[in-house]
Amino acid sequence: MSAAADSKRSASFRQSTALAILKQNGLNIFLAIIALVFIGFAITTHNYLTLFNIKTIVRDAALVGIMGIGLTFVTLSGNFFLLSMKETAALCIITFATSMSHDYGFIISLVGALAVAMVSGGLQGLLIGRGGNPIVVTLGAAGILYGIASWWSDNLVISFRRPNDAEWLGTGSVMGIPNITITFIVIAILAELVLRKTSFGRQVYLIGANRAAGKATGHENRSMAIKVCMIASVCCAIVAVAFSAQMSSAQANYFSSEFGSSGDFTILVIATVMVAGNSIMGGYGSTLRTSLGAVFISAVDNMMVLQGYNSGPRVLSVGLMIVFSILVFAYIRRDNRSEG
Repeated sequence: MSAAADSKRSASFRQSTALAILKQNGLNIFLAIIALVFIGFAITTHNYLTLFNIKTIVRDAALVGIMGIGLTFVTLSGNFFLLSMKETAALCIITFATSMSHDYGFIISLVGALAVAMVSGGLQGLLIGRGGNPIVVTLGAAGILYGIASWWSDNLVISFRRPNDAEWLGTGSVMGIPNITITFIVIAILAELVLRKTSFGRQVYLIGANRAAGKATGHENRSMAIKVCMIASVCCAIVAVAFSAQMSSAQANYFSSEFGSSGDFTILVIATVMVAGNSIMGGYGSTLRTSLGAVFISAVDNMMVLQGYNSGPRVLSVGLMIVFSILVFAYIRRDNRSEG
């Protein structure tokens, strides 16, 4: 009996030790599995691991990644998501292209697009900060913003002549690196520094992690909601300007699903935030994670394109990545909280 009991206790100890290792290193194990699968597919995909294709992956990740960085501020602050990202970009791209078509120049056109974004984000943040449900508020805002953009442009393509002083952002490059890629990297670095090194960044984490504690220390969610929504909207404006500069044109539905390689643009932005493990409830994550998430999704999409998949499986893969990442990281965080 004693030997059998010792054997049972030993087996139980080994099982609990294995579970403890899994919980403590769950994120690393998850990332390692993804890396192995990714490397396997990369090796078997023709022309995938070339310098040109790697630069293409990062360039394709830039637009979604910049918007994802802005949305990360909203998510980290505990305000969930803005479901009006592509509609904000739609109104901004119409604003920019209209101004450029009237020869107001790049700077004035950029300021106009940024102003529209800040007003849009500020109003949404005000409603959310006053207790409005972020999903309901931003769904309503999405309809209003797209309606204005579509009505203003009569749903037609607005073009402006080439050459113009916006082309450096849309199609220019430095030492073979596209300027939009450089812009993405710079924004990612600045955003991470803001979150990690400034009092505003610490307030974002504090309010997202514990709204009551934030209120007790004088940090109201009302003003924070306005600020983070404005940041997200400004990132939408930057993407809109870059996209319009690349095309020398604009249309209200440029960011709709029919123009996206892997589905609705807002869903892609949400995917970049979630796939890297940023908490949907706030207080945990980083813009660096989001940037890597954008590159990862772009890399998967690029691989599927090279393997000949059409839009259906690619949209499906994005949805599966969102669901799977939420489940995995929620499980890891729950176990970490229970151990603490």
